Amino acid sequence: MSAVVDAKLAVVAQSKAIGAAAGDTPAISELRARAAALAETLPLPDSYKERPWKYVDVSGLDIAAYQPGAAARSHAELTALRERYGVAEGALLVQENGGTIGAEAADGVMLVDFAQAESKAAALIDQKLGSVVPPERNTFTALHYAYLRGGVLVDVQPNAEVAQPVRIVRDLHAGQLAAPHTLIVTGANSRVEVIEDFRSTDEAILVLPAVEVVPGPGSTVRYTALHRWGKQTRVFTEQHMVSERDSAFVATNVVTGGLLVKGHVESSLIGRGSSSELFGLFLGDGDQQIDFYTLQDHIGPDTRSDLLYKSALKDRSRSAYYGLTRVGLGAHNADANQEDRNLLLSSDARADSDPVLEILTNNIIRCSHGATAGPVDDEQLFYLESRGIPHLEAEAMLVRAFLGQVLDRIPDATLRAELEAVVESKLERRP
Repeated sequence: MSAVVDAKLAVVAQSKAIGAAAGDTPAISELRARAAALAETLPLPDSYKERPWKYVDVSGLDIAAYQPGAAARSHAELTALRERYGVAEGALLVQENGGTIGAEAADGVMLVDFAQAESKAAALIDQKLGSVVPPERNTFTALHYAYLRGGVLVDVQPNAEVAQPVRIVRDLHAGQLAAPHTLIVTGANSRVEVIEDFRSTDEAILVLPAVEVVPGPGSTVRYTALHRWGKQTRVFTEQHMVSERDSAFVATNVVTGGLLVKGHVESSLIGRGSSSELFGLFLGDGDQQIDFYTLQDHIGPDTRSDLLYKSALKDRSRSAYYGLTRVGLGAHNADANQEDRNLLLSSDARADSDPVLEILTNNIIRCSHGATAGPVDDEQLFYLESRGIPHLEAEAMLVRAFLGQVLDRIPDATLRAELEAVVESKLERRP
């Protein structure tokens, strides 16, 4: 029997074992089995044929070398977990290796591990899971559902305004394959901010996260992913929102760690008057590779989208961005903007940028895009150095100002201060 066939049979067996340990409902068990079968037939994405994968060659990735289902540590006191991860207030759920070791909800929001969900939450998970990010999308989404472990539901009640951000901490160690899932469902006219804090050790780890956002009519969801991965972590993440009427979605991805972070971020603007804002802030060094594909898909009328991605790269790091803004035939009065800006801090750093517009109707308000890549402005650098500021410090000041345009769009002062500290910590590391 070939190694390929052995690997495929291993997916099915491992998938069943994970589902049994998690206590899958019949609906999740069916979804998991379908995904495992897909993983047997779907090839890995082809960088020569599939445009979103142009800059990432995964043909040599040995998925079988990563073992799913690493053991979680025992439960811990929530007070200690709050101190460890710096979360003083608000709803909090902490996982290590896919197992929840502490959780606390808040008024107006249910925050629960899939494996611990009771009847009402379990029924909602069965209904919504896989409806926004289907397992058929590619090999990695199929593997995600086959190996799904550590799923978290964030369910916000109608008209609720959750005062403090909902924080999900996912901490991974011991070389493994992890497939965490975040399902955010909000009731009509509600407001919630969800922060997902990803961390890992410096061992070789493969992570396949998926985020599904289903906002109710008139609701606002702010989602922030902090990618603080270890040096040998490879990540293939899917984030997708499907809008209802007058709903708003704001997604921010901050990448400071990981060997490879490949993200697909999509907003499907179906509901009339709905909007999305997609922000990215990437700091690369060493041999890091950060690659994001975005889709701003205007389907319904009177929809609005905005996108701003910025990267600052040094050493041999590389960023790639391919973004598509699509305005469909029924998307009358669409208003869309897309910008990707890159700062190269070394001669070996590289940025590839390809923003694309696809407009199928002439009844629009605006549809614009732009991209830049280049070093720090010499005149600005000379000005600061002529005032006695050392070269590295002057460069760091300009980088902070460059990235500040993204940080300034974060209204939560506490989160903004946390991100500024993350950026500062990264900038302090010298080549």
